[in-house]
Formats: sequence, C-alpha cells, structure tokens
Amino acid sequence: MLKTLSIFEPIREELGLVEKRLRQAVEVEHSFLGRILSYVLDSGGKRVRPALVILASKFHDSDAEKVLALAASVEMLHTATLVHDDLLDGSLLRRGHPTLNTSVRAEVVILVGDYLFARAADLAAATTSVPIVSIFAQTLMTICSGELGQVLDKSGGRPTKEDYYQSIYSKTASLFAASTEAGGLLSGAPEPTVQALRTYGYNLGMAFQILDDILDLTGDEKELGKPIGSDLRQGTVTLPLLLFLEAHPDVDILPSIFGEPQGGGGKIETLVDVVRRSGAIASARDEAERFTAESKQAIQNLPANEYRQVMLDLADYLLERSK
Repeated sequence: MLKTLSIFEPIREELGLVEKRLRQAVEVEHSFLGRILSYVLDSGGKRVRPALVILASKFHDSDAEKVLALAASVEMLHTATLVHDDLLDGSLLRRGHPTLNTSVRAEVVILVGDYLFARAADLAAATTSVPIVSIFAQTLMTICSGELGQVLDKSGGRPTKEDYYQSIYSKTASLFAASTEAGGLLSGAPEPTVQALRTYGYNLGMAFQILDDILDLTGDEKELGKPIGSDLRQGTVTLPLLLFLEAHPDVDILPSIFGEPQGGGGKIETLVDVVRRSGAIASARDEAERFTAESKQAIQNLPANEYRQVMLDLADYLLERSK
C-alpha cells in the first residue's frame, strides 16, 4: 500500500479501502496484463484526487461504498491519462520510475490505458448515479480535448496566458474540480455547497499545475524523477516561460528550439537557466498563490469540521511541495 500524506490522517482508513478497490479492479485473468496494471498503480502519486472525493463527501451524510467507488474511479481515470500522456510525450521516466514505454510496445501501452479508462468508467457506474457518470464523461472529454489541442498545435509558436490556463484546466484542474463536485453531489449536499466544493477543486488544481510547471524548471531532478526542462523538451510552453517572454519581448527563442531535432539541444539548458534567474519564477508563484487563496476562500462558509481543515491544509501543502 502506498504511503499517504500525513495531513490525510482523518481519512487514512478510507484511503486504504480505496487502495484495496484499485487493486481489486486490476485483478485480471491475463497474468501479463495484471503485472502491467499493478506496476502502473505502484508508481502512482499521493492519491490526492481520491482524497478530494472523500473529503468533499464529508459535509453531509453519504453512502460510504459509493464514495469509495467514486474515489477509486477518479484515481483510475487519472492513472489512465498518465499512461497515454507518457506515450504521447515519449517520456521514459515518471516519478523516478521507468514508464511502460521502456518495456512494452506502443500498441500495448495504448490498450493498457484504454483498459484503465474502462475500469474507471465501471467504478463510476457503481455509484448508480447518472449525474456522477455524466460528470465523469464530461471530464474525460475535457481531458482528451485538451490533449488533442496540445498534440495538434506543436508549431512552436507562443501561446497566450489564456491558452495556457485553458490547457492546465483541461489537463489537471478539470479532474480536481470533478472530484470535489462529484463527492459533494454524492453526499446529497445542496447546490451552493456543491458549487463551493467545485470552485475549491478548480482553483486547487490550477495552483497544483502551475507549481508543477515551476518545479519543472527549478526542482531537483532526483526529487522530481524526471529531467529538468522536460516540458520544453516536449514542446510545451508553460507559465514561467510565458511570463519571461512577456517581460522580454525581444527574445524569440522558441522557433529555434522547437524547430531543431532533439528539442534544441543545449539551447534548452541555457533558456532554463535564464528563466530561473529572472523574475518569472516569482511571478508564476504569485499566480499559484492566488489560485490557492481562492480555493481556500471558496470553502470558508462550509461547516468548520476536521475535513474542511484538511482541505485548507492540503491547499497550503500542495503550494509548498518540492515534487
């Protein structure tokens, strides 16, 4: 079982049950597939998304079994997107572990991701809630639409900040928002509470991804489990670079980087170093802090129980993390 964050102590037992559900969901007759699925789950992250489902369900009475199914569903959906992302990006490492790309053929990776999507949908259906399944489907469409947009627009041009925010909503914040919205909805919470929870999840997800993008330029490779500047190497322009280019309109290095084989070679290292020494990192962090503050503000009027406190603490923790 994965070690959970200490701030999740009030829901530690439930997260353990979610982990059990995930393991049961990948028990299959085909031993090779079973090993691959288990490996993918073992290389998972902090289980933030299922924790959000559980926490959001705590403000009204809810069916524990359905909440656990939903929590497992969002983590399975997240895992499926990572499998496909790694293939699309050609990533060889995730969180310090080799991706499936290093050991199996591309068609197998695609089918593994498809299987995980199907299992995620099956778990969502176990809630027997049409609105929950609708949220699941809408979120999956948003994620896929965002990925398609990113794949089809690898021109090396400079996106706008609006483009960037839409991209990270599709990539990350949409599932955070769906997790909190669906958790609240499943508990029978009134509409204002459900919307407050969704707003919290949306802003938390936006801050989470902005910090990820900052760490991609400033973090420690050993802690991150991937090379510094990975986004640039994959042709992705993130907020710190956008803010740097905004402050230095005379710099037009993107076409020369993305127009060369191997992503511009040493030019990427040079650009990363320049951005790290500029004020763009601090400006990007200001944006992450703004979204974090808005996430906390969204739930200020919810009952002041231990679960709301965990949500407030989680927002602060995710902003201060180093990986």
